[in-house]
Amino acid sequence: MTIEEELDLIKKAKVSVAEIDLKKQKIFEDLVGQIKPSGRLESTVWDYVMAGINCYEYELKPLLQNRKKNLDDE
Repeated sequence: MTIEEELDLIKKAKVSVAEIDLKKQKIFEDLVGQIKPSGRLESTVWDYVMAGINCYEYELKPLLQNRKKNLDDE
């Protein structure tokens, strides 16, 4: 494989990843539109869904349950 062919493969991979990122962003925006989270909840959902930070899974339920008591809603 030539360097030019390798560079072309790298560029195609970059485009593919960018397309995946756009799809992920759309999925997240749709989710936010459905659950209408407060600032802190939205940030936690972003970290959990988009960044894959699994420890935030345990924070989601209390944030959803207490969203009306959350300072972000005031």
